[in-house]
Amino acid sequence: MKITVEHTDAPENEVVLRCRELDEEMLHILSLLKSGLQTLCAWTEDREMVLLQPGEVLYAESVDERTWLYCAEAVWPTALSLSELEARYEPLGFCRISRSMVVNLHGIRQLKSCPGSRIEATMRNGEKVVISRRYGPLLRARLGM
Repeated sequence: MKITVEHTDAPENEVVLRCRELDEEMLHILSLLKSGLQTLCAWTEDREMVLLQPGEVLYAESVDERTWLYCAEAVWPTALSLSELEARYEPLGFCRISRSMVVNLHGIRQLKSCPGSRIEATMRNGEKVVISRRYGPLLRARLGM
């Protein structure tokens, strides 16, 4: 792949992708570009809105009928369900790993096999989450394993 950067005096930045066909590599590049334009809405304890970039979220968990977004140094409640997070942000690396959790694949630092066909994922911030047996094959497929 050839990459060219041109400096211009145009008032707005522009990205142009030229490709013979829209293959997996180009689709991945498009999703990365779009991820910078998307935000996730969360809330503070004072009900103030917080806008997060999808890449900031390591994983999301459903606890007591509420969805929580776990970032490197903070946890935020959100109005989105796990199903909505998975559907909206799947192209950006969000993947279901259990009935109550969605993980950002880009937030995983290490994977380890555990007894009972489970997988333990260590996130960028050192937290560990467990991928259930049911969702292990999906995770392996998404990671190309």
